[in-house]
Amino acid sequence: MEKQILEILKEFQTDMKDLQTNMKEVQTGIKELQTDMKLVKTDIKELQTDMKLIKTDIKELQTDLKVVKKNIKELQTDMKVLQTDMVEVKTDTREIKETVNKIGTSQTKDVVGRLNVTKKKTDFEVDYINNRLTEMDKRLFNIEKRIEN
Repeated sequence: MEKQILEILKEFQTDMKDLQTNMKEVQTGIKELQTDMKLVKTDIKELQTDMKLIKTDIKELQTDLKVVKKNIKELQTDMKVLQTDMVEVKTDTREIKETVNKIGTSQTKDVVGRLNVTKKKTDFEVDYINNRLTEMDKRLFNIEKRIEN
């Protein structure tokens, strides 16, 4: 019976050693899991930071879009003004043509004087419209650049 007890004790000791080995493996696994969890936490923090940056970028884009919309409305208004100005210039041109047709050949000096005044006025209006178009081109270019950036 003593042999049986000794054998049982040996088996028990072997089982204990196996349990201890298994416990060490479990502890190692737990440590690895803890390390992995720390990495996951770090990744989550990085993702949260990235999300905050994305939210900030989206807010900036929304602000930029509002500015672009405002600028587009201003451009549309300016285009309407230009169209009105062009109608005025066309009307003035028609009036000039009618006036020239009515003036007789005997009044050449008066015609030349009137034409010079009208030319100056028309040149001024053309310069004005060209300047307005140039300004609008610049504004449109700036808006396009902002959108691209």
